[in-house]
Amino acid sequence: MSSQEVADAPLVGPDQIWAAIADVLDPELDTPLVRLGFVDRIEISGTKVDIFLKLPTFWCAPNFAYLMASDLAERARTVPGVSSVQVHLLDHCEGETISEAVNSGLSFAAAFPDEVTADNDLQELRRTFLKKGFLMRQDLLLRRLLRAGLSEEGLRTRSLEDLSWDEAGDMACLGLPGATLQLAALGRSARAYVERGKALGLLRAGGPLFVDEQGEPIPAGDLQSFLRRLRSVRLSLLFNTAMCSALFRTRYQHASAETAHNEEGENPL
Repeated sequence: MSSQEVADAPLVGPDQIWAAIADVLDPELDTPLVRLGFVDRIEISGTKVDIFLKLPTFWCAPNFAYLMASDLAERARTVPGVSSVQVHLLDHCEGETISEAVNSGLSFAAAFPDEVTADNDLQELRRTFLKKGFLMRQDLLLRRLLRAGLSEEGLRTRSLEDLSWDEAGDMACLGLPGATLQLAALGRSARAYVERGKALGLLRAGGPLFVDEQGEPIPAGDLQSFLRRLRSVRLSLLFNTAMCSALFRTRYQHASAETAHNEEGENPL
């Protein structure tokens, strides 16, 4: 970029970058990095952006660390006026290698040629964990609807178009024969569930509202065993998140971005 182009470029503000990376996930925890506090700080010089990333331990898996750093860089580069983005993974056993790879546009396989993980394997691993987040959200919806009095058959026969939501009022609405069931404090969760399901190709127009991780309808009479499996996924994610958050707080002893950019009491779903 020439000096004239730099002078003409719109100013880049920190809030723009924070907004752009707000939903970048820790793939293993299905929780945004900003909410976890893992994004330590953002520094901006003109149109150049530096993002500093910290993780709970020195030995966090390099493949997940690469995905997080790569996703941060990709999102930040979408902000108008940004000419370059550098991500710095700090205090990590492979921090320099991962940072250099992401900032140079190298794939994980190119950065770690001796690893058995191929780039396709890495994307499939990401998809596996995205599915776990989808199932966790489904567990929340199903249990709320059962408590509201819906039968197993009533849940199995609901289509994707039966679910709507008012995100501002955080209200989910489920269309039933001759009635509409309203569920308070579930609007954002309903939106996230549908968006994740569509992105994964599990939820399709005209198809069932509730499906397994292969996109197949829940078999008749199998809801309770399906719910037990969902509960296992949800508890595993919640445990891992609690453990990693505790390790992070112990390691760094400060809230960092978590305080500045997380709404207190915000529903993580």
